[in-house]
Amino acid sequence: MAHRTAEPLGAAGQAQAPPDIAMMRATAAPVLGPDDGPHAFPPSSAALETLDSTLRGHLQLLIPDVQRAAGSRRKDVQTYCALACVGEARGKLTVPTAGASAVRVCHIRRLARVLLALCEHYERLTGGGKTAEQAALRRLGEHSSTCPTCLTRDDHGNAELPCAEADQLYDAWRQTHRGAFAPVS
Repeated sequence: MAHRTAEPLGAAGQAQAPPDIAMMRATAAPVLGPDDGPHAFPPSSAALETLDSTLRGHLQLLIPDVQRAAGSRRKDVQTYCALACVGEARGKLTVPTAGASAVRVCHIRRLARVLLALCEHYERLTGGGKTAEQAALRRLGEHSSTCPTCLTRDDHGNAELPCAEADQLYDAWRQTHRGAFAPVS
């Protein structure tokens, strides 16, 4: 089940800790490995039930937090995207995880993908305790360490294939890095 780590005030004025984003990511990541065919994920029916309920619990915990974070910001593209993701997550929660094992695995993967997207939105909206430069560098590092294209090397250890997503993430980091050192006028 989802955990929280600190204690800001909730809507009712009670102490409420922020969601444990690292745990949520750790729960979703193995489901979305490089072999995402339904046959590459063979857990038992009981394991599927546990994973389904854990992902649903994480989503139910994170949805209100993302909404609160979005509600306290100016309305921009980032805010609207986060709210659209909240709507998508709510829609996925209404679909029961039932049927053949392959169908259940596919739906669990959908839950995991929307959970990871909500984690990203939450961190972007709240700052995630990091500067924009640190967050951009983290996204680049996570991508580069899991992307099959980025991990492909030749006999000399050099990257062989260009990766458009890595290039975009690198450019985003460079922009935030430049902004961190831009002169104040």
